[in-house]
Amino acid sequence: MNLGVLLAILSGAFYGTLGFFGVSLLQEGYTLTNFLFWRFLFAVILLFPFLNVKQHWQGVFSKYGMVITVVSGIFYATATGCYFYAIEYIGSGLAMVLFFCYPIFVVLLDWLHGRNIPSKLTMLGLTVVILGTLCLSDPQHWNISLLGLFWGLLCAFSFGVYFYTSQLAIKSISVISGTFCICLGNCLIFAILVLLNGNIQMPVTISAIGNIGALAVLSTLLPIYFVFVALRYIDSTKASILSVFEPIVTIILGVIFLNEKITIVQYIGVGVVLVGTLILD
Repeated sequence: MNLGVLLAILSGAFYGTLGFFGVSLLQEGYTLTNFLFWRFLFAVILLFPFLNVKQHWQGVFSKYGMVITVVSGIFYATATGCYFYAIEYIGSGLAMVLFFCYPIFVVLLDWLHGRNIPSKLTMLGLTVVILGTLCLSDPQHWNISLLGLFWGLLCAFSFGVYFYTSQLAIKSISVISGTFCICLGNCLIFAILVLLNGNIQMPVTISAIGNIGALAVLSTLLPIYFVFVALRYIDSTKASILSVFEPIVTIILGVIFLNEKITIVQYIGVGVVLVGTLILD
């Protein structure tokens, strides 16, 4: 297993902690826009000291840094909102499946922009991984809704645009600069949404501060940093497909900390996803 594959898998695994810490904040009464604002604000503050050389600041204020800030702010925020809208109509299982179709849009954008036709092995790996995700989502609990399907597909499209555009720009600036720009763009978008709603919830309890800190480090900074370092070694299509490790970690955390039950179909899904990643390695 090369370094790029390992880092992409780690990125997906760390993203898998988002649901656990996010649900904890929602249960404490924080709105979605509030906890996402604090998540990215904490990430910006924590990363700020690492922008300690001229090269990093030049990257932030370069045209590539601006592109990452704007594109990630718009499309990442859109993907997040659409994902939760989709959950409302079709449930978390099917919403997760639709979200993890975003590598399809990465493949399409790569083909339309760079005329890079994916290999048969890559397409096989993508197909196997999506089938595994279908099993992970436990199809017997799906709720079919056309509006929910629309929000789910829009989520996948938005995240695909964010991922593909960001990985193009990150090639021209440092990974630390790019990670900072992504967090800054999202922080600004969710700050605007919080102000428009007129409901700013301050994190004052130890548990809230701890959960937001964990979101900032484990669910934001590390996965973003790892995936963009991975792109130095592997292409964007492979990196996006390998991020499917996120739902596996989410399920494991649910079993360990929330006493959730895992079905036989989900066990099969884990195995199928592992097979798909081995095909890509």
